Amino acid sequence: MDRIETEALGVPRYAPRESVSGGNAAEEGSPILSVQAASSALAPAAIGARVIAFIIDAIVLGLIQVILASIVGDTTIVGGLTRAIIYAVIGFVYFGYSWTAWRASPGQRILGLSTVNAADGSTLNWNQATMRWAYLFGPSVLNSLFGTQVGGGLGAIVSLIVFLYYIYLLYTAATDPRKQGFHDKQAGTLVASKSS
Repeated sequence: MDRIETEALGVPRYAPRESVSGGNAAEEGSPILSVQAASSALAPAAIGARVIAFIIDAIVLGLIQVILASIVGDTTIVGGLTRAIIYAVIGFVYFGYSWTAWRASPGQRILGLSTVNAADGSTLNWNQATMRWAYLFGPSVLNSLFGTQVGGGLGAIVSLIVFLYYIYLLYTAATDPRKQGFHDKQAGTLVASKSS
């Protein structure tokens, strides 16, 4: 965009270099450098710790699901669909709230991990939490919804595709220098170790 287009969008235009107070390029860039330093100082969490935290969270959510299954005991297709939707909503609220309010899920908190904005280490906003949840758990939600409608060979193929997707997420997180999996990159998030 040129200067006229940015003014039309309401973006203030920058003063020429001569009239900037301080006039020192190092001083002008110092806020940017401090954000870069903060984000590069975050220590990416080890994959093993992330997997263990996920298992802890899965146990907590599994207990909630067992309680709900006893309440919603309908074994018809409609009952299965209803349970799948309820489980998805509970999972979304569980992770979304904990990432935005506590910076970590309960499993991550136990292990001293936090899920933060990859750019500056700040707390995730709801948009980032939603994106991260969708890329991380969306396929399994679709599988559970799809699995209630069909079974047999087609259901097994869908389950295999979802399983391979999770292997891909694990591979991308393990091979990335900052341990950002595909889901982390899409949401602009980073799982960091609080100990550093």
